Amino acid sequence: DQAVIGVLIDDLVTRGVDEPYRLFTSRCEFRLLLRQDNALRRLFPIVEQHNLLIDKHLEAVRQRLAGEESVRREADLLTIGPTWANPLLTAAGSSAIDAPVRVADLGRRPTIRLVDLLQAVGWNGRAESAEWADIELKYDGYLRRERLASSRLAQQEDFILPIDLPFQSFRTLSHEAREKLSARRPGTIAGAGRIPGISPSDLQNLVIETLKWRAQRVASV
Repeated sequence: DQAVIGVLIDDLVTRGVDEPYRLFTSRCEFRLLLRQDNALRRLFPIVEQHNLLIDKHLEAVRQRLAGEESVRREADLLTIGPTWANPLLTAAGSSAIDAPVRVADLGRRPTIRLVDLLQAVGWNGRAESAEWADIELKYDGYLRRERLASSRLAQQEDFILPIDLPFQSFRTLSHEAREKLSARRPGTIAGAGRIPGISPSDLQNLVIETLKWRAQRVASV
């Protein structure tokens, strides 16, 4: 959920390949989060953590990201009236308004460019600074769902599957699941979930079986 190269590595490690591997966007579980416009925002924390840029470049990136966030805040704060909005709305084939509304609300309409709305109310920033905010507004609902799913996946990554887990003895799992888990030996529940043929019910049962197995190991010590 951080970068396309992470998807590639995860696929090769957990799924393997029996033909040339092609990294299509459809392979990315969270493809709405892995966009070109937010690449810097996604990966900059890693750059900072490992000190990969000189101070001058670090400051330039911070200013760019701060500028994008400022545009998003302004869209929420500024309002636009019918006189300025309706010509833009009509030209874009969108319904007119009869009272002032927030710029952000109109920016969510699919045919309306956020930068045009902002410029209509006197904003004089760089057009490229509004691209990230424009996408975030238009896909807000979808992005929130993907971020929630990504958060759940992160929690699953914390559920460790011991290397000596006896998958074949877990009769609540399907036969296919037992075979594939035994062959792949995933290290986490999230890794198990990315193996083709492992169903959500298999994952739920795997968590229960793992907890039982751990309890039995502790009791026998």
